[in-house]
Amino acid sequence: MVEGAQIPTILAQSTVQTEASEQLQIIEQRLMTRANLIDISRKFQVFAGEQDLRPDEVVKRMKEQTNISLSSGRERATIMKISFTALSPAIAADVVNDFVNLVLEEDAERRLGTAGETLEFFEQEVSRLNVLLSQRSAEIVAFKEANQDALPEGLEYRLDRQSTLQERLNLGARELASLRDQKSRLQALGSASTQDISSISPDRQQLAAARANLSADLATLSENHPKVKNLRAKIQQLEARVEGSAIGGSNVPASTTATVLQLQLAEIESEMAFLEEETSRTESELALLRVAIERTPQVAIRLEELEREYENTQSLYNEAAAARAKAQTGEQIEFSSKGERVSVIEQAAVPNRPTSPNRKLIAGGGVFAGGALAAVFFVLTELVNRTIRRPIDLMRGLGVQPLATIPYIELPGERKKRRVITTFVVILIIAAIVAGLWIVHTQYLPLDLLFDRALERMGL
Repeated sequence: MVEGAQIPTILAQSTVQTEASEQLQIIEQRLMTRANLIDISRKFQVFAGEQDLRPDEVVKRMKEQTNISLSSGRERATIMKISFTALSPAIAADVVNDFVNLVLEEDAERRLGTAGETLEFFEQEVSRLNVLLSQRSAEIVAFKEANQDALPEGLEYRLDRQSTLQERLNLGARELASLRDQKSRLQALGSASTQDISSISPDRQQLAAARANLSADLATLSENHPKVKNLRAKIQQLEARVEGSAIGGSNVPASTTATVLQLQLAEIESEMAFLEEETSRTESELALLRVAIERTPQVAIRLEELEREYENTQSLYNEAAAARAKAQTGEQIEFSSKGERVSVIEQAAVPNRPTSPNRKLIAGGGVFAGGALAAVFFVLTELVNRTIRRPIDLMRGLGVQPLATIPYIELPGERKKRRVITTFVVILIIAAIVAGLWIVHTQYLPLDLLFDRALERMGL
C-alpha cells in the first residue's frame, strides 16, 4: 500500500512527486524483468528440473504463475496485491515475500535516487549561476572603470561643471580685455614727456592707474566683488598718501616714476599670462567634458544592458538557491522515511490448503463428463454395430423368412476371453489418460493452472 507523507506538504514537501498508481506500475515493470524472474526462480528452485529448462521457458512460466493487481480509486488508498502459484506452499510464500522485499527496496532506492539527483542538479545550477553572477559583476566593474568619465550618475555634475567652466571662461575673457585696456593706458601714460611725469608724483600716478582699473572692473564686476573692494581700499590709501605729500610739498625724481610704471606694466602682463594659461586649461577641460557628455547616453545604454543581465542572473540564482533548499529538505524527508512510501500490509504466509484447483468441482465435472462420455460411447456403439440380434434383423440382412431363430450359444472360453479383452482395453484407456495428464502437467503447464485458464475462458 502507498502511504501518504507523514509531514504536511504545506510545511515541507518531498521532491518525489510521482503519482501512487504510476509509481507502483513502474515498480511492477521492474519486478517482472527477465533478470529478476530468473534469479527468483533459481533462488527458490521453483520448478523441478529447472537446470534443464531454457531461460526463456523459465521467464514465461514465472510470468504465467505470477499475478500482480493494482486497486485504487478516488479518495482510496492505492494497493498492490502479489500472488504466486507453485507446487509447494512454502515456495509460493517465499517467492511472494521476495517480491515484496524487492518492491520495498525498489521504492526506497528510487525515491532516494530521485531526491539525490534533484539536489545534485540544483547544487550544480547554483554553482554555475554563482560563477556567472561573478562574471557579470566583474564586467560591470570593468566597464565603469573604463568609462568612469562618462557614467550616467555623473552627468548632472558634468553639466554643472560645464556651466561653471563656461562662466569662468567668459569672466577670464572680460578680465583679459580689462587688463589689456589698463596696459594700453599705462603705456600711453609712460609715453608722456619727462617734464609732465616729473611734475606728477608716483602716488598720484598710482592713484590714477588704480582709478582707471576700478572703472574698467566696474564695467564687468559688481561692487561686492573682492577685486573691486581691494581696488577701493588701495585707492583710499593712495589718496591719503597724495594728501600727505601735497602738504609736505615733496617732489619725486622722474626715474622713480618710470620704475613705478614698469612695475605696474609687469604686474599686468603677469596677470594676463596667468589668465591666458587658465583660459587654455579651462578650454581643454571643457572639450573633454563635451566629449564625455556626448558619450554618456551610449555608456548608459550599455550599462543598463549589463545591469539587466546581472539582475536576470541574480533572479535565476535566487530561484535556484530556493529550489536547492527545498531539494535538501526533500532529501532529508526521504532519508528519514517521512515522505510518501510503500508499506506492507501483510507478509505472505505458508498456505494451509491450495487455492486451486477446486477439487469438488473437478470431481463433479469428472463424474458428469465420464457419464456423458459413456452414454455417447454406447450410443455410437449401437449405431455402428451390425450384429444380428432379432429375427427381423436376419430378414433384413438375408432377405429370407426364417422358419425359426436359435440364439448364439457362447462357449465358456469365449466369454472369459471377451471379459479379459474388455478389461484390458479399459485399463489401457485409463493408463493413457493418466499418462497424457502427467505429460501435460510436467512438460506444458500444471493442471491446476490449465484448469483455471479453462474456467476463465468459459467465464466461470
